[in-house]
This record gives sequence, structure tokens and C-alpha cells, in this order.
Amino acid sequence: MKTFIKQNLIFILLSSACILIFSALLYFSLVLSSSTETLISDINELKEELTDIEGQLSFYNHVDTDFKNVQDDLDKLSLSEKDLTSFLRYIFNETENVSDKWSSKTAESVNASLTRLYPRLRKKCNDSNIKLPIQDSSDGSNSIFSENNKNSEDSNFGFSFTSYDGFWPSFSTEEARYLGIQTEIVKELVDHLSLCTDANHTIEILSLHRENVGLVDKANIGSDEIDISTITNGLMRNLNEVDSFVFKLSIQTQTIPLRKLVNKLRPPFLIREIKISPLEQQMGLPDPSFSTPDPFSLETNPNDKFLPIVSKVDSRVELIFEYVTSAKRNLDPLIKTLSLYPEIYIDLLSEWLKDSGHESRVDSAKLIFNEKNIR
Repeated sequence: MKTFIKQNLIFILLSSACILIFSALLYFSLVLSSSTETLISDINELKEELTDIEGQLSFYNHVDTDFKNVQDDLDKLSLSEKDLTSFLRYIFNETENVSDKWSSKTAESVNASLTRLYPRLRKKCNDSNIKLPIQDSSDGSNSIFSENNKNSEDSNFGFSFTSYDGFWPSFSTEEARYLGIQTEIVKELVDHLSLCTDANHTIEILSLHRENVGLVDKANIGSDEIDISTITNGLMRNLNEVDSFVFKLSIQTQTIPLRKLVNKLRPPFLIREIKISPLEQQMGLPDPSFSTPDPFSLETNPNDKFLPIVSKVDSRVELIFEYVTSAKRNLDPLIKTLSLYPEIYIDLLSEWLKDSGHESRVDSAKLIFNEKNIR
């Protein structure tokens, strides 16, 4: 035995080493087989979860497109908001608007200004070839045919303020201020009229009507008040951001002065309606007519009539215009409404306000959102 071992020592050692290695590998195989099955099972479960997640994500494939569309819509909305703000500034025309001039006037100062205004306007009309109606003192009506030989300075036309020529009721400060704004508007209107006439093209003011500015004015305005029940749908002040006064001017004039007047009535004057009636129709005269030769007529000598050339035609013109006294974009209702929705982010709203030209409103918007505890 000893001899066998000595002769095969190397073989015995190698065999023993192989047995040991095999035993170790068998052990590790038995130990790791269970954990390998567990890992394979976990991997399969993860694959299933990944498949479910991919399936769920497939429902959100449109998010990128929707987000891009939302960004495009916000850009368009920003441009529209810029255009609207610019339009409101345009119709208000701050540099020429007279409403701010009366922000601190008292009722007494308005009365004094109106008292001085009557003779100034009448003199300007007289110097500018503008005729004024003569008011019949017996019934208070305006006559456009009586005493035409008188000067406009001799007229007692009140320019829609007839009731306050020598009489001044107890106005509140706010109502007097509105009345003062209207007097300034009428003064500016007469200034425009005075630049539209010359010796050959005159204007005759038939009437001028305005809105009342309060309860006291409504009780005293009389026949100078305008009836706006038929024109309210066409007024710019139907927008929440716009306030205005409406006037109705009736004149007798020709085409050239009327064209000049329309061109001069730029914002804050907004012309809402123009009605033109030839004076011949009002006086019951036949309308001028003409005919052209019939090319298919068998008559050898057709009775040709031609349109006469008219260089000066008087017409009665009724012009309704709106004077914008306030036009400010108010975004507070929009911001307060958005603050009620928790999914609205203030950062996104702030970016939109900056892009739309309302960067000054960012701080106030953040304050409103903070009050609502919105992130």
C-alpha cells in the first residue's frame, strides 16, 4: 500500500484536489441555485412592471405636442393682449385727452369755466363762418330759419348746456367734474368745426345733444339730452375697460367741411354713426335724376339726359360720436380667477405677463397668488 502510494503520489494528490474542487463547486451550485431562481423571478417581475409602465406612458405620448401647442397658444395670446392694450391706448389718446385736466376741479370752478365758455364759443363760431340757431325765448325751441341775419355772437345757443346759462344747481364734486369734462369736449369739438370752414364752405349748427352726468344734471338737462337707446349696441364703452360720453351733433353743411370734420375727429373722438340727408329732400323738392342712352333703342333721336355738375350741395348731417374718457386694461379679475386653480403656476403666469407687456403687474399677481396659498 505504502509502495502504491509512493509510486502514485502525484496521481493521488491530483485526484484529491479534483475531488475537493468538485465538492466545492457542487456546494456553491446548490447554494446559488435557489438565489439564481429568485433573481430570475425578480427580473421577470421587473420586465412585467416595465411593460406596464411603457403601456401607461403610451397614453402620454401627446404631452410633448400638447405642451408645444400650449406654448404657441400662450404666444398668440400674448400678442393679442399686446394688441388690445395698444388699441385701448390708441382710442384713449392720453396726449390729447381732456378728461385728466378736470381731475381736481371743484363745482365752483366748473361753473366759472362754463360761464366764460358761452361767449367764447359764440365768438369763435361767428369768426369761423359757423352759424348758430336762434333760440325762441317764448317756447325755448331752436329755430334754424328765424333771424338768420344775426351774428352767431347774438345767439343764445347753449351748446348742450342751455340750462346752466345763468343758472347753477347744487352739483356734487364728481358730477360737476364730469360736466366740466363735457364742456371741454364741446370746446374741442367747436375748435375742430372752426378749422373746417371758409367763406365759401360754411357750417350751420342745428343742435347738439349730450348725455346727463348724474341725477342733478338729469333733472335739469332738458331738451339737450341725447336719446342713446337706439345706439347703445355700437358703443365702445360696452367693453368693461372703456368709459365714454356720447354726443349727437346736427349740422347743415356741404361735403368739403364734413369731410374735413370727419378727418379731424380722431381718438379720443370715435364716430359711431353718420346720417346725411340732402336738403332738397327735406324741403320736398324732387330728387335730381338722369338717364343714359339705351344702346338697344330703335329710336333715331333718343331723349338724352345728363347728370348736372353740382359744385355745392347743402345737406343735413347727424353725427353721433363717442368721446373716450377712460380706457385701461384691468387684469385683476383674470388673475384672481386663475388664482383659484391650484394647477396654475405663478411662474408661468408671470412669464405670460412679461411677454404681453404687463411686466409691472407681476408683483401684484404674485401677491394675489400668495394670498390664495398657491405655489
